[in-house]
Amino acid sequence: MSFIGDVNKGAGYTPGFFLANNEDCTRETREIPQENAPFTTANGAKYWRGGSIYYKDGTAEGIIYEDVDVTNGDMPGSVVTRGEVYDDRVLMPEVSAPVRAALVSAGIRFVGNAPKITRPNWT
Repeated sequence: MSFIGDVNKGAGYTPGFFLANNEDCTRETREIPQENAPFTTANGAKYWRGGSIYYKDGTAEGIIYEDVDVTNGDMPGSVVTRGEVYDDRVLMPEVSAPVRAALVSAGIRFVGNAPKITRPNWT
């Protein structure tokens, strides 16, 4: 089950925030494992955050689209398996060269950093 709303105050992300082109991507439902879930809330809930690398049998196959709660076991979740993503928005920026190569061969294309948002100067 995916989270609705924000998991920890100040850490909410829009699903797919890492995508450079949300309309030209492929998402598939995959079993998100409870094992090695990298994030834990204050009450002990375990989850995978959207933008984390999805691995199957030790091979990177995509990027998790939105936060998935795995406190009670493996859960289905949406995984981006093909599309364009921003380098600086993947939540594991220390992606090693072999992991990056596996993602590229799976259909993920890294397009550089996200454009900076400029705010108007209201007077």
